Amino acid sequence: RPGTHVDLVGGFTPTMRESDDDAIRLARVYVDTRAGATKEAGDIVQPLASGVLKPETIVADLHELARGQKKGRESAGEITLFKSVGAALE
Repeated sequence: RPGTHVDLVGGFTPTMRESDDDAIRLARVYVDTRAGATKEAGDIVQPLASGVLKPETIVADLHELARGQKKGRESAGEITLFKSVGAALE
């Protein structure tokens, strides 16, 4: 639904997922750390492996958002998804 935000915090291995490919495909994807999410999180690892998600379509990580290098939500209708693997910076 437009304007939805999804927080994914439970799946922490490459074989664990909380979302399906449609959620990844429809959302602007953010991660806590690119290094952790692209190696440890099934919600990111599996869509990357299947081509549903490309590394360059991950909008930002927390460092980039906090530094103002990348923008978060840009409109009220956007669907956003944040994947956390539990980085200490959170």
